[in-house]
Amino acid sequence: MAMQVPAQELASAVPTDESQTAAPAEVAPAFPDRRHALIVVGLPGDPTHREQFEAILQIWQDWLVKFAAVDSADIMVLDGRDATEGRLPATQESIRSVTDQLVERIGEDEALWVFWLGHGNQERRHGWFHLPGPDMNAAQWAARFAELKAGEQVFWMTHSASGSFVKPFSLPGRIVISATDEDEINEPRFPRQLAEVMRQQLAERATAGPTAEPASPAKDPLVSILDLFRRTADRVGRSFDDDQLLPTEHALLDDNGDGVGTEVADLAMIDSQSIHSTAAQAVIDGLLAARTIIMTPEPPPTPDDPAAPAATQQP
Repeated sequence: MAMQVPAQELASAVPTDESQTAAPAEVAPAFPDRRHALIVVGLPGDPTHREQFEAILQIWQDWLVKFAAVDSADIMVLDGRDATEGRLPATQESIRSVTDQLVERIGEDEALWVFWLGHGNQERRHGWFHLPGPDMNAAQWAARFAELKAGEQVFWMTHSASGSFVKPFSLPGRIVISATDEDEINEPRFPRQLAEVMRQQLAERATAGPTAEPASPAKDPLVSILDLFRRTADRVGRSFDDDQLLPTEHALLDDNGDGVGTEVADLAMIDSQSIHSTAAQAVIDGLLAARTIIMTPEPPPTPDDPAAPAATQQP
């Protein structure tokens, strides 16, 4: 677990010298020109998990399009042993081909989010993600994205033993989230709770309806990656409390590049001064996630909406 430094102690935690000015270095929130998403669905194991994975996958895809401004054409799904309509197989060969393409074509002004949904295990030095055919370990997965140039990189490992993926994936400027720590091998509740948070956000958005002006990341109070992580991890914790069970999973977030994830309860309270400080970002997990805003496109106007364009009559 990464040691977190409260905001009021930040000045003593970050080295300074006399040449530095009193004001912290500012990092303005950067919004990508385009977001891409890759969802890898591992081996389900049985029909029950097949149905559960499919339900979660549908919510994730819907949320990515309607809430995170990802074009449906920019969402790639790897699932199963054979290619189906709209999906490629989740085999090592297909994974290598797809990740090579993504790393090659995604530029610094774009974003890539990657989600893992399935089962994993911890064996000796490595964590593994189960695939149809030979499995891949954390180091093999991390190598697939080592040359990724995207300015926004978010990795969601929602499978069991996913905590062992944090260290090999960790890099400065990258957000890495795992459902568990490296020693927790039970099936996690995190992916279902993440889908539930997404479903609620979609419902809240639908209830709010279209606004007079399009949403603007620079003006509107939008949701950050940190918000989404906190809300999901809190739901996981409450679900164990409701069942009167000790939690068997502890989600981690690493975004300062030190390779050590931090649990939600240990994340520092992030204030408006430290959120844009480059010095603070090197010390505290959660700062990059806090300023990575999830851009939300406005829902399309309904036919009887005054803002909707008038229908044209054919002669």
